[in-house]
Amino acid sequence: MVRLAAKAKMQTSASGSNKGFTLLEVLLVLVIGGLLMAVVATSLSEGPVLRKSSREVATSLRHARAQAVMRQQPVVWKMDIKAKRFWIDGGDKDADRNLNQAMEAKINTSAAEVISADQGGIRFFPDGSSTGGSVDLTYKKQTYKVNVEWVTGRVSIQ
Repeated sequence: MVRLAAKAKMQTSASGSNKGFTLLEVLLVLVIGGLLMAVVATSLSEGPVLRKSSREVATSLRHARAQAVMRQQPVVWKMDIKAKRFWIDGGDKDADRNLNQAMEAKINTSAAEVISADQGGIRFFPDGSSTGGSVDLTYKKQTYKVNVEWVTGRVSIQ
């Protein structure tokens, strides 16, 4: 009886009639499929471009607030929506940042901080407060809003 079982096993493996896939083959196909889906999803969505730009704007605003607190004097963060650039007034010219040219920007700020139809600013005070406002960034029908609270000067992305 032992001999029959061994014979049957030998016949199955010798004939090469194993059906199905090994676990390793299935996992390999799933990993490759997942990688392809990730590549396609990121190429179809422009979210990363918009997310990166909104984070840069928020970081620059937070930096302006920190400078106002450290220097104990008001600091103005400015944006030119036509040239698609933003900077900290009186700061290092190398710190000027540019937005993606395909992106649409809009700044909402107090009337006192409006410089022209294309330029505006948000002023931060030594106590950390600000004039308040927001920056809307739109890219391919997606919009992120960088908000600055006027009482606390807190910067958030919505």
